[in-house]
Amino acid sequence: MRLKTISVLTAMPQELDAVLKTFNFANPEKVEIFGMSVYISEHNGIKFVLALSGVGRANTAMNTALIAKEFKPDEIINVGSAGGLQNEQKILDIVIPNEIVAVDVDLTALGCEYGQMLGDQKSYFADAKIQEKLINSGKGLATVHTGTIGSSEAFVCREEQVQNIRSRFNNSVVCVEMEAYSIAIVCKRFNIPFAIIRSLSDVPAHGEGNEHDFNAFLDKASDNAAKLLYKYAQ
Repeated sequence: MRLKTISVLTAMPQELDAVLKTFNFANPEKVEIFGMSVYISEHNGIKFVLALSGVGRANTAMNTALIAKEFKPDEIINVGSAGGLQNEQKILDIVIPNEIVAVDVDLTALGCEYGQMLGDQKSYFADAKIQEKLINSGKGLATVHTGTIGSSEAFVCREEQVQNIRSRFNNSVVCVEMEAYSIAIVCKRFNIPFAIIRSLSDVPAHGEGNEHDFNAFLDKASDNAAKLLYKYAQ
């Protein structure tokens, strides 16, 4: 009988290390697929395929597609850190978004909405059942936010960046990062349910200088997101 397979994608080594440490897999199998490190193990009757997808949309799209084709997972969950875009948020809060957009795509001169690529939809949506279970798993761990997550190829740390995103998306973007949009596109193409877990390493909504918070809290944010994933898997 085939085990349920969940692929967990992280952008940075700190995020992947946090998942491996939290789950404490016994002797996970490690393979390399076109330079991508992949760890395969089992937990609670589930086969986990964990991969370092890389930072940014190009790396993420390529490596998510490789994982989808090679392992045919039943779910893909993106785990990592993000920057908060709402004033009430705090570092280490959790975001489990339902909507995924690109906050730096501008083809409005060609008749598209801001964030929309030619011939493509503006928004992608996480699987509602996975999202609901993740939200329930996050209770008692941290403050959980839902809403829209925005992917950007730029690290958001300046006031004008924050204000531009807020104005273009009616202040609906809860946090910003660099990979969720690519994962959403690939999962839609492969018809794989997906969800996003992000723990806030910084909050650019509070003002400039959040890049220092990112460096200071990346490890803790990674641990926080990994703990939520662990609760989800029980």
